[in-house]
Amino acid sequence: MLLATQTAEAGPAEKKSRGFGIYIAFIPWVLFTLITQHDTLKAAAVVALLAAVAIALPALLAGRPKLLELGAVAAFAGFTVVAFTADASTAAWLARYARAIAAGLLALIAFGSLLFTPFTEQYARESVPRRFWSSPRFVAINRQLTLMWACVFTAMIPAHIIAGAIDTRRANTIFNWVIPIILVVWAAKRTAAVSDDDQAEVAQ
Repeated sequence: MLLATQTAEAGPAEKKSRGFGIYIAFIPWVLFTLITQHDTLKAAAVVALLAAVAIALPALLAGRPKLLELGAVAAFAGFTVVAFTADASTAAWLARYARAIAAGLLALIAFGSLLFTPFTEQYARESVPRRFWSSPRFVAINRQLTLMWACVFTAMIPAHIIAGAIDTRRANTIFNWVIPIILVVWAAKRTAAVSDDDQAEVAQ
C-alpha cells in the first residue's frame, strides 16, 4: 500500500515532493565530501553542520524529528569539535579518512534505526495515511529499503579507506566518487523499483 496509497490520496504538493525527503537529508553528507576535497576539514565540518541543522529544524519544530537528520547534526557537531581541537597530525589523518568515517556513521544510523523505526519509514509516513503505518506490507517495505541503504553505506567504507590510503587523484576519483555514486544510483533505482512493484501489486 505504500506507494499506491500515496498516489491515490496524497495532494499535489505531496505527490511532487514524495520520495525526495531522504535525498534532502543526504545534502550535509554530500557537502562534507565535496568541501573536504577542496577546502579544510574545519570548513567542511562547519558547512555540513549548518546544513544539517537547517534540514533537521523544521521536522524537529513540527514534533516529527527524523533520526537520519538528527544523526547528521550529531555527527557533524562531533567533526567540528575534533577539527577545531585536534593537533595538526590528527587533523591531517582525519581529513584523509573523513569520508570513510562519515560513511560509517551513516551506516550506523541506518542499521540502528532498524532497532526502532527504519529511517525510510519516517519519510514514508509523511505521505501515507496513519492507518497504514502498522500494516505488515508498509513495515516490511521500509525495513527492506532501510537495510539496503545501510548496506550501501557500509560498502562505501572500504572504498573511502582505499582512497585515503593511496591518496592520489586517480584513487580519489575512483574510490571517493565513482564507486559511491554507482552505489547510490543503484540504491535509488532499487528504491524506485520496489515502489513501482508495490503500485503494480495493488493495482492488480
